[in-house]
Amino acid sequence: MKKLLCMLLIFAIMLTGVFALSSCDDKNDNQVKVAAPQGYTTFNNEDIAFAYPSNWTKTEGSITQIINPSGTGNNITVVYEAKTNIYETSSEAELKALFAQTMNATGMRISNFKVLKIQNQNINNIIKITYSASMNSVSMTQTLFIVNAGSKTYTVTITEVNPDSTLVSNVFNTLTVLK
Repeated sequence: MKKLLCMLLIFAIMLTGVFALSSCDDKNDNQVKVAAPQGYTTFNNEDIAFAYPSNWTKTEGSITQIINPSGTGNNITVVYEAKTNIYETSSEAELKALFAQTMNATGMRISNFKVLKIQNQNINNIIKITYSASMNSVSMTQTLFIVNAGSKTYTVTITEVNPDSTLVSNVFNTLTVLK
C-alpha cells in the first residue's frame, strides 16, 4: 500500500509539474482572510488563499504538497508559472490532448475529462478541469482550479483516491486571489 501511495504522490507531482515548476511559500503580506470551515485551516501565500483540512500535512519545496496523513492517497498540490492565458484560450479538446499525452507518458489513462469556466464569490475567472485517471487497477479523480494572480498563473490540484464529499467544494468556495 505504501508503494502505491508513493506512486500516486509522484504521479500527482509529475502531472502538476507539467504546468509549473515554481515554489509557493506561505508568506502573506495581505490582510485578506479566508474563513475556513470547521476542521479546516488556511493556506495563503502572497497571491492566493484557500482552506484545506487542518489535520493534513503541508510540505514545501519546488511545489507545495498538502497531504492527508491517514494514507488515503488524497492530496492537494499548489504550483505556479508565469502568467499565461493558455487555459482560457485553449479548447477542451486541446487541453484534453495535452493532459492525455502527459498521462500516457506515465502509463495513466484518463476519462471523463471536463473543462469549465466558473466563478466563486471571490474570483470571477476560474478554469476548472476534472478527470478520472487509472493505472494498474488504481483509480483517482483530479480536480484542478487554475487562476491568474498578479504576474502568475496558479494551479491548485486536488487528487482524490478515496472520494471526500466536501474537499473540492471547500477548496473552491474559499479560493481567493489576494492581488
